[in-house]
Amino acid sequence: MAMQPIRAEIPRPELRADIDALPPAQRLVDADRLHVYCARAGQIPGVLQEIGRLRELTFRAAGEGTGKPCDVDLFDSYYLHLFLWDAASQSVVGAYRLGLADEILAQRGRRGLYTYSLFKYPSQLLASLNPAIELGRSFVRAEYQRDFAPLMLLWRGIARFVEQRPQYAVLFGAVSISNSYAPASRRLMVDYLSIHCTENRLARAVTPRRPYRGTAPADAFSPPHTVSELIRLIGEIERGQKGMPVLLRQYLKLGGRLLGFSCDRKFADALDGLIMVDLRRIEPAILARYMGKAGTAAFRAHHEGLAMGVPRVLAR
Repeated sequence: MAMQPIRAEIPRPELRADIDALPPAQRLVDADRLHVYCARAGQIPGVLQEIGRLRELTFRAAGEGTGKPCDVDLFDSYYLHLFLWDAASQSVVGAYRLGLADEILAQRGRRGLYTYSLFKYPSQLLASLNPAIELGRSFVRAEYQRDFAPLMLLWRGIARFVEQRPQYAVLFGAVSISNSYAPASRRLMVDYLSIHCTENRLARAVTPRRPYRGTAPADAFSPPHTVSELIRLIGEIERGQKGMPVLLRQYLKLGGRLLGFSCDRKFADALDGLIMVDLRRIEPAILARYMGKAGTAAFRAHHEGLAMGVPRVLAR
């Protein structure tokens, strides 16, 4: 894929103007000089272009990316944008794209969801998950990746968003495995996740638009039985240069379940796993790390009397 030059940085006064115009209620999290905001595209024209520039810069460094000067697409125009702002340096640190699946489905149908461009799935599947939030296009810029705090703050922002709208109990989206991984590493990850981390009832309803057809000799390695073993094997194959993708590893810690894999030609042949996390099934002590004790108690209270954290189609 031919890579076009990255667009120029958006001037900081233009970014600052967008930030200053946001209502105080849209600032979800504060941590010293770092603040998490959530806004619609029309509220942050300059910030959105800077998010797109930084997405492309960050994804290319990981062996992914669209190849365009700025990674902004049609979905960005109607999705929400949750982003981390460094007030000291006047810069965007990282971001997530949030799609309210129930609203998008009602207004645009399945094709309005980004994941539907990678996977085919019936409306009934969405109905079983909704109200749900589709997450995607997440990044933390390179200068801040040495610290886990920026990603943690973005997740706290998502948790705060859910705390304010507790009907959204399911998160889903595409988590990518870069084409820069050795074929054997990708094969091992797909095999392990397909056996140990797949929600089979839902997965049967999902069809990848471009199925993964890896042919690496994964059988040359003893099949891993735990995530720790998988990470060790990936480290050996990648000669210590890579481990399991950070987001994938963290989603699994939250009980994430895979629904399928699809290759994305438009994103440097990244391998996308369709993953879902049901917040109602997370242990309260773990959820409280992101939502706080009071927020967790309120969220769980909202769902009392329901099927105790398990969507109807997932009930054992």
